[in-house]
Amino acid sequence: MKASRFTLTQTYQGDWVLGVVLKKESVTDAMNLCDNQNGDYELTIKKYRPKRSLSANAYFHVLCGKLANELNTDLTEIKKMLVCRYGVIAENTEIRLPRGVNPTDFYPYVEWVGGDDQTDTYVLFKETHKMNTSEFARLINGTIDECHTLGIETLSDDELRGLYAQADKIHKDTEKGQRNGLQP
Repeated sequence: MKASRFTLTQTYQGDWVLGVVLKKESVTDAMNLCDNQNGDYELTIKKYRPKRSLSANAYFHVLCGKLANELNTDLTEIKKMLVCRYGVIAENTEIRLPRGVNPTDFYPYVEWVGGDDQTDTYVLFKETHKMNTSEFARLINGTIDECHTLGIETLSDDELRGLYAQADKIHKDTEKGQRNGLQP
């Protein structure tokens, strides 16, 4: 959920109440949470980071295509390998499955981390569309390193800075429009 302001007040019983001003796009999720309260929850609040831009995503796919051609392999396999190598582990997503179950049948970005006689343990990585700009920049930079290792041409540092600057401008323009009551 996306929020902008917080307040903290104390009840007469000594409990604390956290008030949150939600962005419009988060209201449905908050309503569902309020309707389905069961037991205790762990709350994490972190600084909002804009999602990766479409132009950065397109460039990542171009690089994946070049790597797949150079290595004579499938584009999907290259993308999985890069996300698991340079991506970000999704929060609270270590899973244990019965031995023999293939986790990629239901989620593409997994890495085996251990197991026993009956189970295998995997960690899941964030899908690229859920990465923020800094996480996606790390993925692109790692992909560029892989390309350079194989002698594949990539954008220059100046062109790459331009790509990131374009993403920042789009994000700032979108935020400005939202503050003025416009929808993106």
